[in-house]
Amino acid sequence: MRIPRPGLRGKLALSIALVLLAALGITYLAVYRGTASELENRTESDLERETERIALQLGGGGPDSPVGYTARAQAITAAENFGPSARVISISIEDGGTATNQPDLLRPRPDDHGGEPHGDHDDEDFQHEIDERREDSERILEAEPGFTTIDIEDAGDVKLLTSQIQLPDGTEATIRVGQPLAPVDNALEGLSDIFWIVGIFTLLLGVLAGWLLASSVARPMRRMAAVAEGVDAGELSTRMPVDGTRDEVRRLAESFNGMLDRLEGAFERQRAFVADASHDLRTPLTVVRGQIEVLARNPDPNPDEVRRVAGLVSQATARMEAMVEDLLLLARSESSEGLRLEPEELGPLLAGEVDGMDFDDERQIRVGDATSRPVRIDRDQISRAVSNLISNAVHHTSSGGLIEVSAVDRGPFVSIIVDDDGPGVPEADRDRIFDRFARLDQARTSTDGGSGLGLAIVKAIAEAHGGGVRCEDSPLGGARFVIDLRA
Repeated sequence: MRIPRPGLRGKLALSIALVLLAALGITYLAVYRGTASELENRTESDLERETERIALQLGGGGPDSPVGYTARAQAITAAENFGPSARVISISIEDGGTATNQPDLLRPRPDDHGGEPHGDHDDEDFQHEIDERREDSERILEAEPGFTTIDIEDAGDVKLLTSQIQLPDGTEATIRVGQPLAPVDNALEGLSDIFWIVGIFTLLLGVLAGWLLASSVARPMRRMAAVAEGVDAGELSTRMPVDGTRDEVRRLAESFNGMLDRLEGAFERQRAFVADASHDLRTPLTVVRGQIEVLARNPDPNPDEVRRVAGLVSQATARMEAMVEDLLLLARSESSEGLRLEPEELGPLLAGEVDGMDFDDERQIRVGDATSRPVRIDRDQISRAVSNLISNAVHHTSSGGLIEVSAVDRGPFVSIIVDDDGPGVPEADRDRIFDRFARLDQARTSTDGGSGLGLAIVKAIAEAHGGGVRCEDSPLGGARFVIDLRA
């Protein structure tokens, strides 16, 4: 059986839980070890102070004999009652005796009834207890100088400090002070229990908070996934809600919506493009098919009729070839990857385009002021854009009309300007005319109005160069088209 992989919420919650568990574990180890070390240092300090106190009491009465020091030692230890939480004190005097507050360390303890043991079983228990007491006594009396930890029958683990001192008359004495570690162990055990209880509660609370946080983070992702599924199914109008969101989630939603806006716009333009292209290609194709059908009905057409049909078919196919060429040029112009940018002065370029224009009727086409500031451009592309604008101006001016081409330095941009004295462009249509197959006069035929791609090509070339194109009123009374190029 395949175990399902956790989703985003599960992964985030699990990650938070693991991080929190690791943090709790590290904190527990640090606190536990730190507390244990602090308690151990405090215990050792207490033992050192107690040893110093006993040494002062033992030698405080001035020089004495080993017997006298032994009596002092017995008086000191007699004042310290031994118990589970009391200190173990043992004082050994050179050439004297040993005094301790736990006499059982030096001699066997009688049974609880105060009498002699009876029976074999009692003898074994009594002997075992004597052996244990003897072992405890040996471990204490034979401990090396310094701190050691030993196990005593009634007290458990004991921290023992063994110190050798010299009394006022030169007699050596060994002081042994032991502190039962049961209170320390109980404190650490209590600390551990409390920490585990608090840690488990904190971990559960953290997992719950992580799950809620992960749900909050994953909610917009789920909505985005639903929108993406709709887009995959062809629904482009749905948008990510941005109300109530903030920070990166809001930015992500806005970016996603912006992407959908551009995608929907691209699909709309594509549909409009296909529809317009189909409409514009259908007319010359209808002409071709109709004329061929007319010619085919006559089994013996005369040469004049053949020439007439051939002329119409040739004109229609030329129209379609020009449209296909414009479509390919438009597709290439929309990308900046194939541009060959080189510094160029616009004056010679404009003059060359004007000199190369050839029209049937007379129009005044002149080059105005042209800045000498060089601009990095693709000369062929910009030449095509200028040619399209001049052709557009010629098409919308009457015989004898005036067209002027100029280039102006405008700081970060250098602008190519084409003015004419034609009828101009209504302000409401100045953005639409740069769309594909857009025409101001909807009644104009394709043959009279061109392919409808000339200004779209100009716009694509300008934007591929990092600039733009716009239409405004001309000082000549007609339309002014401006291509802004980054200098």
